[in-house]
Amino acid sequence: MLAFALGAVAAKKRLDQLLAIEASVENFRAEPNGAKLGTLLKGTEIEQIGEDGEWVRFRVEGWIWGPSLEGYEEQEEAVRAVADEPISPLQDELPRLKKLVNDKYGRFYGVDLDGDLGRLRLRFRVRDIDREVLERRVLSVQRGAVDILAGAVDFDEVRIETNRPDGSGEVGLFIAATSAADLARYGDEFASWRAQTRFSTDGGETWEEEE
Repeated sequence: MLAFALGAVAAKKRLDQLLAIEASVENFRAEPNGAKLGTLLKGTEIEQIGEDGEWVRFRVEGWIWGPSLEGYEEQEEAVRAVADEPISPLQDELPRLKKLVNDKYGRFYGVDLDGDLGRLRLRFRVRDIDREVLERRVLSVQRGAVDILAGAVDFDEVRIETNRPDGSGEVGLFIAATSAADLARYGDEFASWRAQTRFSTDGGETWEEEE
């Protein structure tokens, strides 16, 4: 357990003494306005143990890879605890995917992989923007996800689900689905990408290319 200082404006109250980071990435420091010690990602929960003006003193619990620590001695095989199921590559890259979306394109809602269909699905919410602006954001998120997951996760299609471009409706109403091969082939060429992407504005009930 560690105690550091954190700008209170970047945290959102959850329980009596439990808060969660609200910014996509927030610095934590040794003392108010002191030396930076590291960063915490959005959603990280902390326990408040003190306060100084707008600064919050907190504890946070987590795990770190032992061999990366100076003085670490690996346990003998006979006494080593049984390892938990390994974290999947998609889970491992989740913070980077969330940051990709939250920093520029909208509010991250989730990501999952359907191995049987070879489909990577990423969901986020947008505010009132033009349809073309949304499509360009979709392309950027697809390309960013491919770059982040390259060599770690296999998929044939990247499917983005958002609400309507005008900010209304539920996430999942607007869908854009592009094959991974086309994303690699066309790069950032918007017109070519758009011609090869399937769009739906009713949650997949109908597709524009089929109308």
